[in-house]
Amino acid sequence: MVYESLRQALRTLLRHRARAFLTMFGVVWGTSAVIFLVSWGDGVRTMLEVGFFKTGKNMGEVWAGRIGEDFTPAADRRYLWFNLEDVEALRRRTRLASRVGAEAWEMLPAAFGQRALTVDVRGMEQHSQEIRGVPLVAGRRISQADVSHRRRVVVLGDRVRRKLLGAQGGIGSWIRLGGKPFRVVGMLRPMGSQLNQDRMQIDDQVWVPISTVHANWPAWWTHEPVVSKIIYRMVDRHQVDAAEREVRAILADRLQVSATDDEAIPIWSSIHMLNQIPVDQTRGMMWTLSIATLVIGGIGVLTMMLDAVHERRHEIGLRLAVGARRRHVLFQFFVETFAITALGGLMGTLLGVGGCWALTQLQVPDMIPVPELSASIVLGALGVMGSVGLLAGVIPAWRAAQIEPAIALRQE
Repeated sequence: MVYESLRQALRTLLRHRARAFLTMFGVVWGTSAVIFLVSWGDGVRTMLEVGFFKTGKNMGEVWAGRIGEDFTPAADRRYLWFNLEDVEALRRRTRLASRVGAEAWEMLPAAFGQRALTVDVRGMEQHSQEIRGVPLVAGRRISQADVSHRRRVVVLGDRVRRKLLGAQGGIGSWIRLGGKPFRVVGMLRPMGSQLNQDRMQIDDQVWVPISTVHANWPAWWTHEPVVSKIIYRMVDRHQVDAAEREVRAILADRLQVSATDDEAIPIWSSIHMLNQIPVDQTRGMMWTLSIATLVIGGIGVLTMMLDAVHERRHEIGLRLAVGARRRHVLFQFFVETFAITALGGLMGTLLGVGGCWALTQLQVPDMIPVPELSASIVLGALGVMGSVGLLAGVIPAWRAAQIEPAIALRQE
């Protein structure tokens, strides 16, 4: 019976070619839209996360500001700064940050041979390098021994390496930063465009031990080793606000300012920007639009099968008159409808998967989203398609099973 039902489904498609084409097009397009649009939405989310987290995943940034005007008279609004003791205190007391690191910044001229340019010099320590999480393509990172001995070693960003060293330099080369010699010990992987950056991009930065920055370019207003920025990695990105309150409270206690003074201790995280983009809502909208398209195709299948039932009333009546049971007729038309929907769904799945695969093979810029296909999306599309097929097959099958043999034969 199943085989005969499938043959009859094929006859129905051939009998109504124009309507079958439009109906199948709706099912094919709907299924492929589910796969492609939802995969593309996931690609947008991944692209945004990668773009925002290139400077550090789940990272918060803290810098010292100026006492807010709501907390002190204008004449007493002193400027603040952090030192290494503040960083150590935060590292000991925090519970919502898994890593805390310090950075000291300078803008300095760099020279190698006849080449020269101005670079963003970052004094780093091990914790800050771990938080940034930028991979290396050659050499090594700045070690604790480099920091302890104030060594003049440098790790170059990709664009700095290409512009400054060219093809002549590499690991072990000596460059000059601010007129002082530094040995190249590492090279960072190219990071490309960033959705979040502080001053220059990572490709334009050079990293040196933080103690070397303090020893060679100390702050003019104090004898303390000044920290330009404190960075930390949150234990849970969903606790971003709680982590900010904890960090501000600890540092405010160190600086003797109010824990609610946002101007004295500004804190920023790319997670806030990411949370403002309605990525999850967009994904739901993609599912809704795709399912709506597939439902429209299912309605087309339903209409075509209802017409098929009307045209085959004599055949149905004759089968019932010679002893066929109504459940057999019900089963036959249900299988026919589901087979037509399944055929369109299979073609749509192949189209959607093929489209996603083709786009992933293109060399597109890293700021253009690429569909991110997964088995769950394909299975979800097939599940929706199956549901539409089941619903579209119920009414025609029930209508066929309710035909009275005598009336059908008499009308014929």
